[in-house]
Amino acid sequence: MPDPDPAAPIAGARPAPLATGVLVAGAGFAGLVAAIEARLHGAAVTLIDPAPPPLLGGNTRHCRNIRLVHDRETPWQRGSYPAAEFATDLARLSPPETGLGAVLAEGSAGLGPWLAARAVAFEPWAEGNLPFSRRTAFFRGGGQALTNTLVRCAEGLGVEILCGWRIDVLPQGWAKDRALALTADTPDGPHPIEAEALILASGGYGANRAELIRHLGPGAAVFANRGTPYQQGAPLLWLMAHGAETAGRPGDGHLVAVDARAPRDDAGIVSRADGMQVGLVVDATGRRFRDEGAETGSARYSVWGRALAERADPRAWLILDAEGTGRLPPLLYPPLAADSPAELARLCGIDAEGLTRTLQAATEDAPLDPPRSRSDGVPLTGSPVAAIPLVPGLGFTRHGVAVDATARVRLAGGGTAHRVFAAGAAMTGAVLGEGYLSGTGLTVGGVFGRIAGAGAAACAGPAANRPRPAAVPAPAATEPVPPAPEPWAEAARALNICNTCGFCTGLCAVFPAAQRRPNLAAGDLRHLAHLCHDCRSCHYDCQYAPPHALAVNLPAALAAARAADHAAGLPPRLPDLIFLLCLIGLPLAALTLLPPGVLFSTQTGPGAFYAVIPHAAMAGGAALAFTGAGLGLGLRLWRFWRATGGPTARPSLESLWQGCRDALTLANLGAARACDGAHGPVGRARRWSHHLLVTGTALTALATLAGAVLHLGGALAPYPVASAPVLLGSLGGIAMLAGLAGFERWHRTADRRPAAARMQAANRGLRAQLAIVAASGLALLALRDGAAMGLMLALHLGAVLGLVLALPFGKLGHGGFRSLALIRHAGEEAARRPGPDHRA
Repeated sequence: MPDPDPAAPIAGARPAPLATGVLVAGAGFAGLVAAIEARLHGAAVTLIDPAPPPLLGGNTRHCRNIRLVHDRETPWQRGSYPAAEFATDLARLSPPETGLGAVLAEGSAGLGPWLAARAVAFEPWAEGNLPFSRRTAFFRGGGQALTNTLVRCAEGLGVEILCGWRIDVLPQGWAKDRALALTADTPDGPHPIEAEALILASGGYGANRAELIRHLGPGAAVFANRGTPYQQGAPLLWLMAHGAETAGRPGDGHLVAVDARAPRDDAGIVSRADGMQVGLVVDATGRRFRDEGAETGSARYSVWGRALAERADPRAWLILDAEGTGRLPPLLYPPLAADSPAELARLCGIDAEGLTRTLQAATEDAPLDPPRSRSDGVPLTGSPVAAIPLVPGLGFTRHGVAVDATARVRLAGGGTAHRVFAAGAAMTGAVLGEGYLSGTGLTVGGVFGRIAGAGAAACAGPAANRPRPAAVPAPAATEPVPPAPEPWAEAARALNICNTCGFCTGLCAVFPAAQRRPNLAAGDLRHLAHLCHDCRSCHYDCQYAPPHALAVNLPAALAAARAADHAAGLPPRLPDLIFLLCLIGLPLAALTLLPPGVLFSTQTGPGAFYAVIPHAAMAGGAALAFTGAGLGLGLRLWRFWRATGGPTARPSLESLWQGCRDALTLANLGAARACDGAHGPVGRARRWSHHLLVTGTALTALATLAGAVLHLGGALAPYPVASAPVLLGSLGGIAMLAGLAGFERWHRTADRRPAAARMQAANRGLRAQLAIVAASGLALLALRDGAAMGLMLALHLGAVLGLVLALPFGKLGHGGFRSLALIRHAGEEAARRPGPDHRA
């Protein structure tokens, strides 16, 4: 019997160990930074994470800014923020006496340039979209954009990234100075890993409610986990139970008050509740338990989170009257509405009698217990109309392992584990106290991630990675397509979430314009839909994009809204039908009405075209078509301008020029704003295709104008090849076809997930129409001296006629709507005045 094929797998056999120099557990910010740093130091690196590829990044996806030391003003931070001041700010949190605060402050000075060198984009303060900040820098696109960039960087350096892999336990003798033999749980079952060093960057245990209940009591069962559901903390809990020194208080974490209706996991910043200072907060008995106006600054979110978490029943409800409801910022969900206190109590599950007594005391201006501050000047004066249910939301836990200045895990009995490192939330308790400084969570992950990566690489030694090929995403066509929602309602829902989040403010003009329109009225939605250039970067930078439960797909929502607006309530395929009728109808009319001897005879020389179709018919028909279409489109554009009036604008020649320039240069599309695509920053191909198409169309229009001038001078078409009409028309047709070919290639290879089916159909129809117009014009030039000239002339004129007649309600008119939206946006930007400094 021959030997079995040595390459064939044997059923039940244990797979060969995955051997690596540095194993990084966790692909959040700390893990990605550690993996990149270890790879830059020459080590072979494997990065594992239990999340699927779309959800890599852990809690980093819900971060926006990072605290960085700098000695002088940078494009991303104002003024200066010395390391000594950072250390002083940390000291206010009463951190443990480990000396790591100084390490954190000093290490943050080099972290910003290090990230910039990895192609991470910060948002410039000069654009005016950010609050004043000396202490923090904001990421353009937020934490998801940061994650995407670092994942691409790691893959480009040869870091092997394995999704769906995790380790729960470490081997016996894990603290000794020797290689680690680990076992990973994978989608295909247990898999052995041999690593020279391990970096634990898997976060805390914020998604492990059983562990939270063990430390905090039964009330923790209702806590929302604002971060990733994959943050179960198994390896961290194992280490703390098997000899690692711990840091921080068990169960402690960064808490804020969140809307209890938000997703239980992974809701991030949009779940955050606000408005306590303009209402009353009551518990299930209907009684108040805290002064709502005591804290109105940025600390109010965490103050309320802790206040709720400290109660046996952490649930609460924010009660609002009409005035208070009107003062709320954009929130994920509208308040629950009721006509009376009793109905509101029933709706919320609050004791009706207790709520009634509380509200009577508030409306009668009687002494309240506890007293309520009136610092905001908005007491509850009318009957309640709404309520927002509240629970504590946990951003991250601060209970983890202790580390030394080299990020090595400290041992409870003294000393350190030479080959086991920790970074990020797994060791945050060793640096921070029980408070929080904005942006510090990422700073801890970045600084100690770099330290851990360099230390682990020194243990592993240099080696060459053998990266696996990048996974190719399945074509979108194979994915189930959900029913398309009503376009304007979906656009309003998605934009409200965007306004609540605010992370994408600097990506393009849509987001600052949306922030100025919190009510999102019908005219606001139309303006924002046409302001969008469909670059789709926000889809890839959005932590709430599918498969997230909130399923935000803003490019598709706005594209569907634009398509509906273009159609003006008419059937969506009507422009295609009109074009087809004209394309076929005019040649059929020629075949029916013209004698074959006229239509199919060879006509040459000046006036040959008019021997087939008289000039009066040709010119009169064109004048009627262009005038009617121009008036129709002009009326629609005027009504659009009237309907989309919003915030104060400062119209001027400068703003008019700025808007027109942005429209002509496509300043909000693609490479001009460093937009991201599905696989990284997009190139210029799509913009150049658009420019070619527009330029070609303009050249053909100039050719028509040049022909009219020559006709007025007595010269009759067709004109010589070397004449202006023929040269301009030929160049225009070729440029149009080249641009359309570029568009076709882009659409065939583009990710279909952030696209809208209705807009895709409109785009396909318009590309086909323009291609027929351009190709028939070039064919007419080539065949004009033969017998086919007459029929080709009718075909070309029919294509042009159909394109023009469909202009008022087809995709071709989108340039007018977009130009007006850009002009209005430029006027609003000119009228915007910087508010008071907000010092972070």
